[in-house]
Amino acid sequence: MAEEFTARVELRANHVALRVRDLAGALRFYHELIGLPVERTGGPAEDPNIYWLTGVQLMRTEGERSAAEGNLDHLALGVDNIEAICARLDAAGFAAETSLRRRGRAEVGRDLMMAYYRDPEGNKVELLKYLD
Repeated sequence: MAEEFTARVELRANHVALRVRDLAGALRFYHELIGLPVERTGGPAEDPNIYWLTGVQLMRTEGERSAAEGNLDHLALGVDNIEAICARLDAAGFAAETSLRRRGRAEVGRDLMMAYYRDPEGNKVELLKYLD
C-alpha cells in the first residue's frame, strides 16, 4: 500500500481471547500467579464462563479441540479510527465476518462499535472502539 496509515490504538481494549478447558487453572495462572486483575466476567453470575483480565480473555470450552482449531478464539484490537480501518479492510477484499455496528454490552457497562474480520491465516480479529 502506497499511502501511510496508522491505527489509533486504544490499549485498554486490546486483548487475546483464549479457549480453555480448565478455567480455574487458567485463572490461577493468569490472575493469581501472574497478577492480571479481573476486569469483568460473563455468563451466569453464579458460574461465569468468561473472564476478562487485563490483556487476556479466558473462555471456558468443552471437549477437545483439533490442532487446526487451536486455543486462540480471537485477537482484539481497540482502535479509535475503527470506521477508517474497516473501510480499508473492505477495500482490500477482506469481507467482515461480523459487520461494523454499535452494540450494547451490559458486562462492559457501555456501548461499543465492533466488527470481526479474518486475517490471511484465518485468525479471527476483533476491532472495537469503546463509546464513552
